[in-house]
Parts: sequence; structure tokens; C-alpha cells
Amino acid sequence: MAAFDYEAINLDGKKEKGIIASDSLETARRELRNRRLAPVRVSEVNSKNKLFRIFERKISLKNLVIFTRQLSALTSGGVSLDRALRVIGEQSTNTQVKEHSLTLASRIEEGFSFTEALKEFPQSFDRLYISLVSAGERAGDMSGILEKTASYLERRSKIQQDITGALIYPAVLICLAFIIVGLMLIFVVPSVVSQFEHLNQDLPLLTRLLIGLSEFISGPAIWLITILIFSSILLFKLFGSKKVYSIIDRYLIKVPVLKGFLINANLARFTSSLSILRNNDIPIVQAIEISTATVSNSYLRKNLEESLIKVTEGDSLANSLSNVVEVPPLVTQLVDSGERSGELESMLSKAAEFLDLEFQQSTKIAMNLLEPMVVIIMGGIVAGIVIAVLLPLIQMNNLSLIG
Repeated sequence: MAAFDYEAINLDGKKEKGIIASDSLETARRELRNRRLAPVRVSEVNSKNKLFRIFERKISLKNLVIFTRQLSALTSGGVSLDRALRVIGEQSTNTQVKEHSLTLASRIEEGFSFTEALKEFPQSFDRLYISLVSAGERAGDMSGILEKTASYLERRSKIQQDITGALIYPAVLICLAFIIVGLMLIFVVPSVVSQFEHLNQDLPLLTRLLIGLSEFISGPAIWLITILIFSSILLFKLFGSKKVYSIIDRYLIKVPVLKGFLINANLARFTSSLSILRNNDIPIVQAIEISTATVSNSYLRKNLEESLIKVTEGDSLANSLSNVVEVPPLVTQLVDSGERSGELESMLSKAAEFLDLEFQQSTKIAMNLLEPMVVIIMGGIVAGIVIAVLLPLIQMNNLSLIG
């Protein structure tokens, strides 16, 4: 069976959209008519042009957690995997989850394994997810593996939501402040400053700087922004996105305040992934390779890959990690303790918890400091504009008193 995307008209004359599973296009149309729907457009999900598939949205992390949790609950209750996927697909209101679920169900009914079916959607299911599912299939404990995977994804989702929630207010505040200041410089300042043109004396330095900034924003700034945009596009075309991002990542991880956030967040993902994979009997070399891929900073990922290659040569994981300067000593000590005691997976999990806690605490402190800092800085900018406008008036008043 295959999944078909359809658009049809119901008995009330309204359009309905959705996905239906069927053996063929004709059978899908017949099924729609049986549901008292008049088919307008029916097309197979996987028959879309590859160019358009590039722009398809992936399942969001939040929806992936729900999908995995539902699949775990259904399979643990004795529902077959293909049936569970079909139930999720038919009940889901999310387009991506619906399409992915029904397509996966069709592939399993065609004889593919769940692991092979998941590989059709690499944008939604990463190597870690697929490897865990593969381990579950081999062990015959799919529901248990899915439960652990859902718990891992929930932790990631919670951190992501906390950061997003903390950033919303400062981001809105910064945007509004820049818009207000920009409008003042473009419309208010020129009309006010024009009143000083008849003065036969030099304007204060702060006022002259304000006039220059206003003229720049009103004139050449738009061209400068356009040049920067086209230069960035050209840079990506000439050197490739991977090389450009690697250069950016190299400098980002050296920024004093940002450094701690990036290292803690990336290493937390690495150690947590490695712990889960090893707990499910994934070979250490393969587990390291998959876990390293979860590190988003390319500079840190490259350092880990270069150092951890020594594990394939027989070196211990702790010794290999100790050669990466970005890895905190406490993490290396926990890994070393785990290797010596035979409880590596447990110690990796503790390392991940420690790094997660450090990241959350530092993020909370930074966000609490960011809000008043934004208010103070933007307040200072507005105050500077007001002072620059008032200075010539004060100067005129002083001259009239002297006269």
C-alpha cells in the first residue's frame, strides 16, 4: 500500500484535504467516493518532484516526541507496528506526522523493516533515532526503545522550549527598540535638526554625529545592507556552506560568554546520546560516530572526531576526550571512572545531567541579565538622541543670554 495526498469536495460543497492509504491511485479515488467525497486532486506522496521535496518541512521536535510516545504506547499494548503507525497517521492533525506515519505504515506492509522505512525521511529521523530503532528491532523490544527515545527527545525539547521562551521577550524588546530608534533617526531627527541650519555657529559634536548617523541610515545604509547580503550569498557559493559555517563556528566557540553555552549544550547531547546507544548494545565505535554527529558546532565536532579516532586504535574513551581542550575535566573524570568500574553508560548519563544543569543555570542567569541590559542600552541610545537634539537649543539660549 502507498500513501496518497488528496483534495476533495464533501457533501456540503466544502474542500477537504488529507492523506489516504491505498493500493493504487484508482483504489484511492474509489475509497474517497465511498466516503462521499468528490476527488479534485489525488497524488502519491512519494511521487512528488524531488526538487519540491527539498522544501518539505520536517517533523518538529515537539511533534516527534508525541509521535514516538504514541507509537511506544500502542506497540506496548500489543498493536502491530504498521497498524500503530496507521492509527497515528489517521488521527494526527499535523500534516508531516500524518504523511510520514502513513508512508511508514505502507513501507512496513510492503515488507521493509522499520529501520529501512525511517531512512526515507532523514530530515525528520536522524541517525541516532534510526540506530536506536534498529537496536530495538534486533532486541525485539521496540516499545521499550521507543519509550527511552521519547524520554531523551523530551529532555531536548524542554531545553529548547526554555531557551525559546526566555529569548522571546528580549528579542521582541530589541526589535521594537531598533524600530523606534530607526524611525526617530529617519523621520524625527532630520525635521528637528533642520531648524538649526540657519545658525551661524558650529553645532555640538554629539549633534553632528547624530545628523551624520541619520543621513547614513536614510541614504547609504540600504545599499550597504544589500551589498552585505549579496556578499554573503557569494561567499557561500564560492566556498560552500560547510566551510563558511566551520569558520563561523570556530570563532563563536572562542567568544568568552558564548563559549560555555555552546560547549555545555553540545557535550550534553554527545554524552546523553552515547549513553543511550551504549545502553542498547550499539558497538562503541559506531556509538561514538553517531553521537559525534549530534554535535552542532562543526569546530567542536571536528576536534572530537580527530581525538576519538584513537578509540578505534585501542585507546580509552577518557584518554581520547582529555585531548579535547573544550571538554571539562569533570566530564573526563566521570568517563574515566565509568570505564574503570564498568559503568560507563551510567557515568555518561551523569555527565549529561551535569552539563544540562550547567547549561540551564547559565542560560537562566544570562536571560535574567539580558532584559535589564537591553532596557538600559536602548534607554541610553534614546537619551543620547534627546540630548543631541537639546544641546543646540541650550547653546542658543546661552548665546541669547550673553547677548
